[in-house]
Amino acid sequence: MEENQKIEDILIAKHLSGEISPKEEIQLQEWMKESNEHQLHFEGMKAVWEATHQLKVEVDIDKAWNKMSLEIDKKPQKTIKFIPWQTISAVVAAMLLLFLGIRFFQQDDTTQDTLYTKIESQDTPLLDTLNDGSIITLNQQSALAVQSFEGNSREMTLDGEAYFEVSHNENQPFIVHTKYGDVTVLGTKFNVNTLNNKVTVTVTEGLVKLTAPNKEYVLLPKGKKGIYEPNTASPSEQEVNVINEMFWKDQQLEFKDAPFQEVISTIENAYQVNIEVNNENLYQKNITSSFDHDSIESIFQVLEVTLNLRVQKTADKQYLVD
Repeated sequence: MEENQKIEDILIAKHLSGEISPKEEIQLQEWMKESNEHQLHFEGMKAVWEATHQLKVEVDIDKAWNKMSLEIDKKPQKTIKFIPWQTISAVVAAMLLLFLGIRFFQQDDTTQDTLYTKIESQDTPLLDTLNDGSIITLNQQSALAVQSFEGNSREMTLDGEAYFEVSHNENQPFIVHTKYGDVTVLGTKFNVNTLNNKVTVTVTEGLVKLTAPNKEYVLLPKGKKGIYEPNTASPSEQEVNVINEMFWKDQQLEFKDAPFQEVISTIENAYQVNIEVNNENLYQKNITSSFDHDSIESIFQVLEVTLNLRVQKTADKQYLVD
């Protein structure tokens, strides 16, 4: 096997074991797009991994590796040309996965020994600094269970919403687990929301990997939002206004020639209110404005002057626009 092929096999094994970095993931995806043969090679290794990962037995790495090496050495070299390439790929995959992924067979035994630190917020957001220097801001009524950072990764589990400013460490990926999927980074800034029966990830800096329970994933650069819902096959992505997405943390809104309907929807989400619009002509309007720690009443005053409309409060958190 050529040296380049060995490198790609290692990347595939790291991808399947969940230890691949965002930069390596991009390299692997580009390689897979080069040809159907590369894609088939990946699928062959993936099939071996999925079959092997289901085993519930104790494995002696050295003994298994040595036995496999001896069996291969016994084969006459001239017979190799009659073995289908899929079989060769499977053998290589099995060896690599034994070597790189064996600790997953023992996961159930080691998880119980993991130490956690729990961080919880009450009725207001909470700012805290983790042991690695990463800064987290928990939205209200949220909780974060943080594992000790002594292993090969920095892992935690989020319930609610939080913004992460991650200290860069390419040797120790930063992983946020949620009940809907996992978020993996090396060093970046991003927001994770597990409310409304889905997980959403908004990236304000760097590159983030959002992985669904079925291992389908999406890579999110700055300015993108990833969404995964349990009833969908894979995560999706969309461009967003990062400032508006982070209103809960920074209390800022920004509109640049934004459609009226988008403005109303953003205000509803930011202030947790319901706004009924009676004048359909307003939907033809666009707005350019910005707000910093403004009350909802102040925003409505600006809209009234700018668009010549009227806003009435009809009940608690209920407004009528005409």
